[in-house]
Amino acid sequence: MLAAFLLRAGIDWVRHDESLKDSNPYSRCHEAVKIFTALWREQFGQSDETLLELAAVTSYWNEFFHAEDPLPDEKEWREGLVKRSSRYDSFEDWQSSFKKEYGKLYKDNNIWNCILLTAWAHTHQYDVRYGEDTWKFLPSRSYLPTSQMWRLEPHLRAVADVLKELWLEEVRAYDAAQFVVSETPVPFLGRLECLGFDTKEYSVTWPARHDKRGELLEVGEMVANIILPQGDDWYRKLDSVIFANDCVDITALVNRTRYVFGSRRRLLELSIDKASNEARMQAQAEGWLVDQPEEKEVEKKE
Repeated sequence: MLAAFLLRAGIDWVRHDESLKDSNPYSRCHEAVKIFTALWREQFGQSDETLLELAAVTSYWNEFFHAEDPLPDEKEWREGLVKRSSRYDSFEDWQSSFKKEYGKLYKDNNIWNCILLTAWAHTHQYDVRYGEDTWKFLPSRSYLPTSQMWRLEPHLRAVADVLKELWLEEVRAYDAAQFVVSETPVPFLGRLECLGFDTKEYSVTWPARHDKRGELLEVGEMVANIILPQGDDWYRKLDSVIFANDCVDITALVNRTRYVFGSRRRLLELSIDKASNEARMQAQAEGWLVDQPEEKEVEKKE
């Protein structure tokens, strides 16, 4: 069971639970934290409850701002938060203003903090990522809508198993090219579309004869773009070839994964003896996938 699926499924259940129809988004978020913590204990046992709460509130308010079927009170809250947060160029100004205007309502907890974070991020085209003692604003990525989550759910285990095998195959290819791939767990339960590959930080060390600094490998994002590629809008949809007729074409999945994984490795191989721009041009000429460099993240310390 993927933690990210458990989290999203719990939030979807809370949002549509008939017994909570007379509550408000804040109360439902509080309920989502309790539901997710209980589900986690059933599936995985005890864990860091602070981490679980951070994961739950962040995911809940992300869904709040991206829901395909906003409830009447969610729509009202969303419109108000978007209107107000869009006025401020900095998060700190938005947070300070909100606390002054709604001081009697505001509580110094993760739920209210995340409301303000996700509202400001949403209106300024960022995503929010939680950590042990920081919140980070990352450049916006397309969102996985709940309807696509439920389409993916029957195939989660099969697809995840194939991708794990192909990643191990890729690590062996890095090793053959004298690169060293290492992985480090991070305090993040992941996005569902990354299938658990974003719960670790992957880095690659160059061959010993080179003095270049190690590089991060965004394996989670590569996985997300394989099975749910970013389209023309802000919402991800299952790849139409791999998931044709809601079945999994394993051959298409394997071919696409090897191409995406291999493209990143080939660019690094070419960069051993070439300048970065020359390596990119040659990789493109050879038919490999070459992405544009991403913007840097913005970090807010607690």
